[in-house]
Amino acid sequence: MEHSSRLVAQADQTDAASFYRKTYGLVALAFAGFAGLLYTFFQLTPVASIFMNTLGSMFNSLGGFTWLIVMLVFWAGTYYAQKLASNGASRESQYAGLGLYVLLEALIFIPLISVVAYKTGGNPETILLPACALTGALVLGLTLAVQFTQVDFSFLRIVIVIGSICAIGAVIMFAVMGINPGTWFALAMILLMATVILYQTHMIKNSCSTEDYVMAAFILFSAFVTLLFYVIQFFMGRRSE
Repeated sequence: MEHSSRLVAQADQTDAASFYRKTYGLVALAFAGFAGLLYTFFQLTPVASIFMNTLGSMFNSLGGFTWLIVMLVFWAGTYYAQKLASNGASRESQYAGLGLYVLLEALIFIPLISVVAYKTGGNPETILLPACALTGALVLGLTLAVQFTQVDFSFLRIVIVIGSICAIGAVIMFAVMGINPGTWFALAMILLMATVILYQTHMIKNSCSTEDYVMAAFILFSAFVTLLFYVIQFFMGRRSE
């Protein structure tokens, strides 16, 4: 954080507008990169096929522990990417951290999109397009709720902490026992991620400086793409019922 920077909430309109333009511009670029990577993995290279074959081999050897291992590797990678993107790092390191996280998210979406493609008979867009539209509408509505109201959403922190602990425990249990989480778990996670977006958008507005736009973009992209993950799962679950 530079000494000349100010908290976004205390900055003048020009500096605050510049911060939000840079932050949401980076979020948009992150999603463009995310979509581009997934297109490359599925359409231009055998990455998705290799990834799924590797997962299949691991499931044959390790069973339900496979997904737990994958999630642990993902969480470790996310921690490293977040450290790179932290505000104490150089600007180049921050961009590298954001880029690494986009890559990790694209990889973790491969199994989900593969299942969607299978369940839709090779037409994943029938689920992905409405899921993306709903996610975008939710993000827009939640962002506007923070920006144009005076509500202090910091009270949501305890809800997020408790909800996240319960969610992690459930994910580990589902992975180890080989249980399909189902539509209700996806809906619960959508509600949790909506709460996270409200809280994080509020905290970015009131706790970030005008120079923290890369880390702010990292935080928002993380929340938005996780919301998308569970919205897709929800749509897929509803289709299977």
